[in-house]
Amino acid sequence: MSLALPYTRAVLRNPNLLFWGIAFMAFWFVLGAYVFSVGLPSNRPSEESYTAAWFAIIALFSLTIIAMSIASSMTYGTDALAFSFRFTRLTPTSYVLSLMASSAAVGFLFSFVMAALVSGLFSAHFGTAIWPSNLVGLVGVSLLSGAFMMGLGTVLVIVVVNYLTLRSLSFIEFVPLVLSYIFGFAQLYVALPPLVLYLSPWNDMESLLYQAYRGSPATVTLATSSSTALYWPYSVLGLVAWVVLLVLIASVLLGRIRSVSVQEGRQI
Repeated sequence: MSLALPYTRAVLRNPNLLFWGIAFMAFWFVLGAYVFSVGLPSNRPSEESYTAAWFAIIALFSLTIIAMSIASSMTYGTDALAFSFRFTRLTPTSYVLSLMASSAAVGFLFSFVMAALVSGLFSAHFGTAIWPSNLVGLVGVSLLSGAFMMGLGTVLVIVVVNYLTLRSLSFIEFVPLVLSYIFGFAQLYVALPPLVLYLSPWNDMESLLYQAYRGSPATVTLATSSSTALYWPYSVLGLVAWVVLLVLIASVLLGRIRSVSVQEGRQI
């Protein structure tokens, strides 16, 4: 796990990540608080549910940006990784766990920044304090979510390195973000079956982030007062299972990593 700290420092010094992962997400919070809230019923439960839903969906996007940033950096070190796995004590599993630990730590920081932003903006707009209800739960969900996003990003990048060409990377690295948009907004507005919500890691993260902020279980459709509440232990179990599965897949793929030149990624 010795690589976790250097990766974390490098990520926190990345201006592009800080812009897209925090500043750009703050822009969406402003829209959510002052533009899209028009017509919202003026009562405490509606305001709390609306605020928690916006936090869950935007925090999900922010966590995705982190994974995209760290995972894509592996394409610049395939020579070093192939050498290290063969001639040093570094193993594919320890490397993946280091990346996940780094992403989990940054995800924890970003989630709390998102929570602070949404609390300040939405509380100011509604004229009442709306704060996260379960900080311990928020910490746990943020760490798990960061680890999952990193595992997914790692698997996708290594698939490109091992079996495709680097020209595909510019498309593949956006897959986690696209999936986050699809599943995130689907739960927000569509009554998906509970089984889908438990099996989908994006919906597990969104449901748990919502519950950690509001303090009550997420429902099938976050944008409405649906009567079907989700059972949070199933969401936790589903997310943990995905993290373990991604660790195993990434470890196998990294053990077969091939050395590639970054020149393969040139589009012209």
